[in-house]
Amino acid sequence: MQAAYTWSKDLTNLSNGNLPGEGQTNVNDANRTGTQYGPAAFSHPHRLALSYSYDLPFGNPTGVLNKLVTGWNVSGNTIVQDGTPLTFTDTAGGTAYYGAANPGSAEGGSSTVQLCPGITYGGIPTSGDVKSRLGGASGGSGFVNKSAFCNPIVISSDGATLFGNAGLGIVQGPGQVNFDVSIIKNTHLTERQTLQFRTEFFNIANHAVFGNPGVARNNANLFGVINTTVGNPRLIQFALKYSF
Repeated sequence: MQAAYTWSKDLTNLSNGNLPGEGQTNVNDANRTGTQYGPAAFSHPHRLALSYSYDLPFGNPTGVLNKLVTGWNVSGNTIVQDGTPLTFTDTAGGTAYYGAANPGSAEGGSSTVQLCPGITYGGIPTSGDVKSRLGGASGGSGFVNKSAFCNPIVISSDGATLFGNAGLGIVQGPGQVNFDVSIIKNTHLTERQTLQFRTEFFNIANHAVFGNPGVARNNANLFGVINTTVGNPRLIQFALKYSF
């Protein structure tokens, strides 16, 4: 058995996978690089990886019965990790800087959301487990508290706005848990010949691993709503191998 736990922190000002123009330093005020600095989009701060292989200690009968009850093995991999950082955006923000042409695009730049007065980052996620936080567009609380966000601050008569005051990667997405298991039967036919039969279960618990919610505030139907999963449902495969 092997286990590895990683506690990490990865900060960058070069890219963020939740924003238009990934890989560009074009978030919020380009003259203030601090507003473009935050957790990397691929970061999983806490991650536990467990692998194991166990030869079942069945008895040692003789003859045909020995071929049936010996040679069994159970192996597997388990991954438990945090979700990735979420950065919430609003295309209505920052128009005083990058104008009306392609707002929110890679060329025009991106603005994070504006938090309402008195709201901290801790007030953004809704409570409960992930399943109770699904929905948001037509029922359910959604993954985030939408009342935590306000419209960008307007600074001129033509409606031009400042950038939002929220940072990058301020909330963690849904965590991820997955179990893969193999059941193996090794049968020694002769001293030099072995027959191995394997049954492999990927996501053996058929556990849904949810993707990140929508992060664009201007998309009311998807903002804060989880509508994707990560990985596959339970898959089972069989294999037979003859070694000589």
